[in-house]
Amino acid sequence: MLKPILKEDLLSYRFLSNITASPYENAAVFTVSKQDTKTNSYLKNLWFLDLNTNKLTQLTRNGKAKSFIFEKEGTLLHTCAPADKNDYHTGFEYFDISTKKTEYAFTLPFPVNNMHKLYNDLYLVNANINTNRDDNMTEAELKAENDYIPVKELPFWDNGVGYVSGWRNSLFIYNKADGSLLKVTEDLFNVNAVAVASCGKHVYFTGQHYDQMLGRLNGLFYYDVENNKLETVVPQGVKRIGMLQFVGKTLFVSASDMDVWGTADKDDWYVLENGQHVKVKDNDFSLRQNVATDVRFGGSKPLGKMGDKLVYLTTEVKHVLVNYLDKNGNHEKPFFFDGSVDGFAVKDEKIIFVGMKKGKLQELFVYDGKKVTKVSNFNRTALSGKYVGTPEYVGFKNSEGVHIDGWIIKPIDYDENKKYPALLSMHGGPCVAWGELFVHEMQMLAGMGYFVFFCNPRGADGRGARFADLRGKYGTVDFDDFMEFTDHVQKVYPQIDKDKLGVLGGSYGGFMTNWIIGNTNRFAAAVSQRSFCNPISDFGNSCIGYSFDADQFQATPWTGVDRLWDHAPLKYAPNCTTPTLFIHSLEDYNCPLSQGFEMFAALKYHGIESEMVLFKGENHELSRSGKPLHRMRRLAEISRWFESHLK
Repeated sequence: MLKPILKEDLLSYRFLSNITASPYENAAVFTVSKQDTKTNSYLKNLWFLDLNTNKLTQLTRNGKAKSFIFEKEGTLLHTCAPADKNDYHTGFEYFDISTKKTEYAFTLPFPVNNMHKLYNDLYLVNANINTNRDDNMTEAELKAENDYIPVKELPFWDNGVGYVSGWRNSLFIYNKADGSLLKVTEDLFNVNAVAVASCGKHVYFTGQHYDQMLGRLNGLFYYDVENNKLETVVPQGVKRIGMLQFVGKTLFVSASDMDVWGTADKDDWYVLENGQHVKVKDNDFSLRQNVATDVRFGGSKPLGKMGDKLVYLTTEVKHVLVNYLDKNGNHEKPFFFDGSVDGFAVKDEKIIFVGMKKGKLQELFVYDGKKVTKVSNFNRTALSGKYVGTPEYVGFKNSEGVHIDGWIIKPIDYDENKKYPALLSMHGGPCVAWGELFVHEMQMLAGMGYFVFFCNPRGADGRGARFADLRGKYGTVDFDDFMEFTDHVQKVYPQIDKDKLGVLGGSYGGFMTNWIIGNTNRFAAAVSQRSFCNPISDFGNSCIGYSFDADQFQATPWTGVDRLWDHAPLKYAPNCTTPTLFIHSLEDYNCPLSQGFEMFAALKYHGIESEMVLFKGENHELSRSGKPLHRMRRLAEISRWFESHLK
C-alpha cells in the first residue's frame, strides 16, 4: 500500500540549478541543493557532467558552492569569502575540476552579482553598489553609518534584499593583471540584462538611470571594451527590454512597447545587426519557465545559442518548451517535453536541461538533436512507495464561453462511495500558471485525505496576453472563474462534501483568498498567505505597489481611491464568516506585513475566527525557498487549520 507524502518528505528532495556548459571541454557543471535541518539552510554542491559519456561526478562536498564561471579548460572561477573578511567585498578562487583543489584568486571591493570573462585578463563585473556610501569614509565612519538608512527614491526596499534606495547594479571592467577597476556605468544607472560577444570585446546591456522612481521602460546600450566607448542604442523610456543573447555577431533582443495589454504584453523578438533594430517574431508567450511548483530552488538560464539559432523557453498552457529562432524569423520547436524545462545550457548540438516531468521531481536531461535522455537520478528514491496523486484534467467552458484549464488530485485511498473534504488551491502572480507538475503542498494535502483542485482563471499565464490581462478586473472575472470552477468540480465529483470546502493561496492567491471569504460563505475554512488586501495602503508600502497597483487597478490613491477600495478585499471583510488563518513573513516587502495585519484585524474586529502565524527572517519566497524548518512549520500550520475545521 502506498504511503502518504508527509511534510518532512520535502527535506529529501534534490534541487538542480545553474546548469552551465563549458566553452572548453565537452562538459557542463551545475548545482545540486538539498535542505539541512541542522543548519536550517540549503547545502549546495557542484556536479560535473561529461557529455561524451553522460557520466556525473560530484565536485564539491562542503555544501557551500556559489556562483561560478569557466576560467579555462579544467578550471572554474567561483565566489568565496573575501580574504580581507570584509562583508561588503567578494572573494574569488580557482577550482581545479580534476584535483578538486582550490587556490585563492582575488578580491573585489563590492558585492558581485555576476561576472563575464572578456579577453586577455579582463572581466566584466556586475556589482551591487551602495551609492549612499562616501568612498572617503574611514572604517569607523562606515560602521557608524550602518545605523542609518537614507531613503530617497522608489522603490525604497525590495523583497529578499532589504532597503535598496541608492543601491545600483553597476558594470565594471576588472583587469586581473594589474588589479585595476574601470566603472562603465554612471552612479545612478541600474543595469538589468547583459550580453557579451564571443570575442569578449563587445558588450550590450539594458537598464535605466533614475533618481526618483524606477520606471518600467528601460533602454539598450552598447559598450566597446577596447576603446572604452559607451553608446545608446535604444533610449530609456521607449520600450520594456527584457533578455539579450548574442548568436554569432547578431544580438537578439526581447522587447515590448506595452501598448496593447500593458504589463501583460509579451516580449517580441528583435535582432540588432549592422546598426539595424528589426522585429523578427511576434510572440504571445512568457519567455521563461512560469508553471508553478514548490520544488525548485535556484534557477538556470532561459536562453542560449546553437549555431545560427537563438534557443529560448516559452510557457504554453501547462508546459515549458524549448524554441529555436534564427535572424530571419524562422521558428521551430526541436522537441516536446511533457512537463517543464526549468532552464538549460547549450554545448555544440546538445541541449542540457533541468526538467520536471509530470508527477516527478527535477532531473537532468540531454537532447542530442534526435532524442531526450535522462542522465541523472538525484530524486529516484524520493517518492518511492509514496502516493503521488495524478492531476486529472477537469477544464470547462465558463458562463462567458471562455475555456478554463483546471485539474483535480484525488485523496489517498480514494473510494468513490465516500465523501471527502476538498481544497481550492490558487497560484500567485496572477500571471503564473498551474499545470501537471508535482507540487509538494498539494500532494501532502491529498495524502491527508483531501481532494485538491486548481485552475488557471483569466489573468493566468500560458494563454497569451489577452487572457492574462486582468487590469481593472481583480475580484470580478477571476472570482467568477474560481466559483464556476468550484461548481464544475463538484458536479464532476459528487464525492466532494460541499459543506467541507477549504480555500488557500499565496500572493495573488492570498489576495483572492481574502476576496473570496468576503464575497461568498461557501468555504468552511481558509488559509491566506503572503497576501495583500488593500491597494490604497499597499501602494505606498509594497516594493512594487507604486507600479503594480497603479497599473493593475488602473488607479492611484489620488486618481481613483473609490476604484481601489472597490477592488480591496478589506472592504468586504464585514461579510466574512469563514475561519481564516493568515501566514506572513516579516521581511515580505512584495506583500508587506501590514497587508496581512489589516485583513486579520478586520476579521477579528468583526468577530470572525482567525489566527496569524508570522515567520521571522523570511520573505515572499517562504513556501519555495524559505529555511527548511520554517517550510516545515508553514505546512504544519496549514494542515492544522484545515484538519481542525474540515474534519
